Amino acid sequence: MVKLNKLSLQGFKSFKNKTTLLIGDGLTCVTGGNGSGKSNLLDAFFFVLGKNSAKALRADKMEDLIYKSDKGGSESANVELEIDNSDKVIKVDEDVLLVGRKVNKQGQSTFRLNGKVETRQRILDLLREARIGPEGLNIVAQGDVTRVLEMNPAERRQIVDELAGLAEFDEKKKKSESELNKVEEILKEQNLLLGEKEKIFLNITEEKRKAEIYNELDNKIKRLKFSIVKTRFDESSGKKNRFSERAQDFEERLAKVNLEISSMDSEIGNKEQEIREITKTIYKGSEEVGIIEKQEKLKSEILRKEGKIEGNDIEISRQEKLIEQVSEIEKPRGVKVLLSKDGVIGTAEQMIEYEIKYKDAIDAALGSAKNNLIVNSFDKIDFYIKYLKENKIGTAKFLPLDKIEGQIIEAPKEKGVIDVASNLVNFDKKVGNAIEYLLGSTLVVETLDDSKRFIKKYRTVTLDGSLTERSGAVFGGYKKKGFDLGKIKKEIDELKVENKELLEQIEKQEKELEEVSKEREKITQKYSGVGKEIEDKEELLKKIRERRRKVYERKLRLQNDFGDEKMKLTRIGMEIKQSEEELGELDVFDEIEQGTIPEMKDRIVQYTRESGALGLLNMKAVEDFEQYRREYEDLKEKVEKIVEEKYAVLKVISEIEGRRKETFTKLFDLINDEFKDIYHKFTGGEAYIALEEEENLYSGLLIKAKPKGKRLLGIDSLSGGEKTVTAIAFLLATQRCKPACFCLLDEIDAALDRENTKKIIEVVKEFSDKQQYIIITHNELTISYSNQVYGVISEGGTSSIVGVKLNKK
Repeated sequence: MVKLNKLSLQGFKSFKNKTTLLIGDGLTCVTGGNGSGKSNLLDAFFFVLGKNSAKALRADKMEDLIYKSDKGGSESANVELEIDNSDKVIKVDEDVLLVGRKVNKQGQSTFRLNGKVETRQRILDLLREARIGPEGLNIVAQGDVTRVLEMNPAERRQIVDELAGLAEFDEKKKKSESELNKVEEILKEQNLLLGEKEKIFLNITEEKRKAEIYNELDNKIKRLKFSIVKTRFDESSGKKNRFSERAQDFEERLAKVNLEISSMDSEIGNKEQEIREITKTIYKGSEEVGIIEKQEKLKSEILRKEGKIEGNDIEISRQEKLIEQVSEIEKPRGVKVLLSKDGVIGTAEQMIEYEIKYKDAIDAALGSAKNNLIVNSFDKIDFYIKYLKENKIGTAKFLPLDKIEGQIIEAPKEKGVIDVASNLVNFDKKVGNAIEYLLGSTLVVETLDDSKRFIKKYRTVTLDGSLTERSGAVFGGYKKKGFDLGKIKKEIDELKVENKELLEQIEKQEKELEEVSKEREKITQKYSGVGKEIEDKEELLKKIRERRRKVYERKLRLQNDFGDEKMKLTRIGMEIKQSEEELGELDVFDEIEQGTIPEMKDRIVQYTRESGALGLLNMKAVEDFEQYRREYEDLKEKVEKIVEEKYAVLKVISEIEGRRKETFTKLFDLINDEFKDIYHKFTGGEAYIALEEEENLYSGLLIKAKPKGKRLLGIDSLSGGEKTVTAIAFLLATQRCKPACFCLLDEIDAALDRENTKKIIEVVKEFSDKQQYIIITHNELTISYSNQVYGVISEGGTSSIVGVKLNKK
């Protein structure tokens, strides 16, 4: 391996006078105060190694690299790097190479090799043989550690790509793909010609059968569609029977439990009556009798009301589930899928509330528009439509709030007119434009006779749901009613109000019971020993009530299960209804196709594709059949040869991909092993790298780390210090996999505490036995581990190196 001997610079940035940095074996540290010019040494390395970006060298333009001073600046900036090439790694017949670069005041650069002018590319090619270059991973400038932290996974993977030299594979692949594109263009042209010839040739023999084939395919499709709906109907009917049996079972069990509760209620009533009779006997009509009876009555009423609340809660839960399921069933599939997408607010139906008396009118006014999707932005609609198309899941209509404009007509003050539809619904102001667009121009009137006066003027809808367009077209009639969701919601609200009232009553009665119980205690003390029989009866009554409570809890569970079964019956009933409607629109067949519904759907797709492929019928007379046949066969043979050529190119691309994968995987595994080892040395913890998609070599690179005593985290979830240590470990791992003769590190320890600095510098010290390490730092701990130390000072804006110290460690 080659070695660096020294770096000489003159007139470069803050180094006016000729200055030499001797580079020995092991670890060389360069230190100095802020602004002393020590980082200019890093720029000098970049400069002499061929970096061509002035900004990367921390200058606006190349001539700004020349030393400037009020007392007189330099004419040019010169940097020279002496390299020991005694082992001839660099293919030049010299033991020592002097690579120099000079820039003049016009910003022009000149490169020299052992005193002879050379091109920059020649210098770069020679140095690349020793893995030396201005963009190499062996040079870590300020910010490179931070940049690794800020990189996205794809950018991190490119580090491995560059280190593995995959550009060569990518270039070969690119050339092969270019060749493939040319072949495919030719193939495309020839296929077009072949297609035309084939059409003519096939028409001669196939045209007579096309109609028969079409009819046969169409009949198969109709049979399959009927079979799908019939199968779904039969399956739903079977489920309905099973659900009905289970619902009946729950109903019978509920009836038994109700009888049991009724029996217990009778027993409780009897016991309470016995207590009242005994009370009257013991206290002989005194005022104490009323207190005891009042206490028992309060206890009974509280128990009854608590039971009522529990029952109401279960019914509310059941009704809310029913609303959710009915709404889900009635929505088109495409609408249901898009409701969860970002930017979709909801359907028009979901955004409005209204009084139950306006339900038929609002339903008719909206029609199918009730499932229109209200979205935030017009720009997102293209994405939604593509999603529906690509996944073949239906259609939807969109109302973008940033484009849609609503307007509200003024309702005429005439007999029979109720109001504009949009004024009869409640909605959030943010969706106002969409709701006004749908309902703002529809007038709600009482009867169809009232609508007559407004034909040609307004779109009207009656309270019973008859719709009249401005043109005079009328829509109305019997509409089979499903679930009245408005009525169900009203029932839920009523149950919630009832529960609230019951809770308030219970709270009041519990306070009253507390006062009565205190008075009862006084009575018990007054008639100590007299009420023993009553206490025994009350204890027995308490046990009966506890048994009743447990049975009632069982009743509530049965009611819940019974409600679930009824909801299943509702859902399956809607499915059966939908299947019946679909069957009414289809041709009927005596027998249905065999197979599952997905299999039959696949066959429909297949038959539809085959039917579409038939094209238009062409009954033209054909002549010169043999001539067309020969032309077709000759062209077909030519296309087959082009296809063979295409597959040959594809094989080459596949082989390139294989070699690329092998190269990448080998280096990736090597970096991973080094990273694990270095990270463990740093922290005692565990770490590894992985691809975002395990089998996709083009996916991003993830860095995972588990500091000692912590759980495994991605690099973005680590603390600041942990991130820095992990990033340094990753950078050092990449350097170790394809080591250059030296590594130049610029203040990588700047953000580290003493403990982490010590761990990292110990590892660097270990590595420096095989590589030269140059570290720019002002960390005393790092300096203490170095084999040689240079101090950089600045006097009057001029930097110089003041001394060397050999480390004794």
